[in-house]
Amino acid sequence: MSRLTRTASRSLAAFVAAGLGSTLFAVAPAAHAASSVGGQITRSEVLARAQSWVDQGVPYSESANHSDGNGSYREDCSGFVSMAWHLNDSYVTQTLHEVSNPISRSQLAPGDILDYEAAHTFLFANWTNQGNGDFTYYAESNSHYPTHGPTSANINDSTLEGWPNSYYTAFRYKNIVDDPAPAPSRPARTAVGDFNSDGKLDVVGIDANNNMMLYTGDGQGHVGGGSPMLGTTGLWANFKAIATGDFNGDGKTDVAGIDANNNLMLYTGDGQGHLGGGTPMLGTNGLWANFKAITAGDFTGSGHTDIAGIDAYNNLMLYRGDGQGHLAAGTPMLGTNGLWANFKAITAGDFTGTGHLGIAGIDANNNLKFYQGDGNGNVGGGINMLGDNGLWTGFHSVMAGDFGTGHLSIAGIDANNNLKLYTGDGQGHVSGGTDMLGGNGLWAGF
Repeated sequence: MSRLTRTASRSLAAFVAAGLGSTLFAVAPAAHAASSVGGQITRSEVLARAQSWVDQGVPYSESANHSDGNGSYREDCSGFVSMAWHLNDSYVTQTLHEVSNPISRSQLAPGDILDYEAAHTFLFANWTNQGNGDFTYYAESNSHYPTHGPTSANINDSTLEGWPNSYYTAFRYKNIVDDPAPAPSRPARTAVGDFNSDGKLDVVGIDANNNMMLYTGDGQGHVGGGSPMLGTTGLWANFKAIATGDFNGDGKTDVAGIDANNNLMLYTGDGQGHLGGGTPMLGTNGLWANFKAITAGDFTGSGHTDIAGIDAYNNLMLYRGDGQGHLAAGTPMLGTNGLWANFKAITAGDFTGTGHLGIAGIDANNNLKFYQGDGNGNVGGGINMLGDNGLWTGFHSVMAGDFGTGHLSIAGIDANNNLKLYTGDGQGHVSGGTDMLGGNGLWAGF
């Protein structure tokens, strides 16, 4: 709110009408500052700074300041925007235009704002369906609520954050810059599972000749062999990602994959190292176009294997399995504000012994992060599993499994095209990095 014009706290009904969206349930540290005070800042950093106040549950106050790794800023709506933009002071709603330019609403992009200069402002997060006007945002609203977001709304709603829609003007910070385009990512086309029914985890993957190959595990952290699972005719050409699990309830491990037509196809295992079939799991309309990665597991405790994946909008989506080889429509697992942009690979597992599956993945900073599951299809948090030093640069695949240590570990293909094993400690961390099949770059092309 403005210091010059204060209004009474808006009602709960008005807030609900604005559309309270997904909220993280774990406390995270403040965002690391890549920008300087008052300098250029990327859209992704603006959102990361905003998310850090949500994660900390920063309360609303028109007089108090919140101090953390982001700096010290007033705990109201314009102070929150000032923090997210990394300004040199806590501006008010009437003065934010001094450091920003008006834009049309159709130009709104992550990190822009909608500002009612007399009373209120909030931070635009992402379009979830621009054609329909659906978007998400972050805000400090009033004393009844801590910082919230990503919150869902529609650009055509009669009110936004409790004020008439027509009162707001869209603005863009003068020093905001688009994030650099990521380098083309190499699809993760490997996964783990027990395909020959010996009780030991194997690794499967699409090789340079576009064949699905099986590398059997010895239960001691090594794999060997390399036999075709469905012929050697290059049938897996242009598959973009695969995941493994028992999708049809027959007790045998299957492979699901996004094919050249952007459909998710199921290939059933026979328990002896072979696959067959190839049936669509969610229609044949190319719904999986531009998915970055997929993984599988029971995220809801239903006893059925689900699919989680990063979609074209960089949201982590859950597709629930029916135990018969089919999936239901997707629901977000951690909001709809594109937080999974530039993740390079993901895998599913219970790394902390809670009994609930979470997601581990290589983030945009090349760190391996773990997001704990709640057993209801949501994840939250984000802890480093092996430091904060970008140690996973060049990795293009990660796979979770107990390869004989008694704890869930991570196997991954590194920048030298070697398959490495990082053993878990049962508390969300991994260490080591031993070769699972020699150190001669044998996994090039996978």
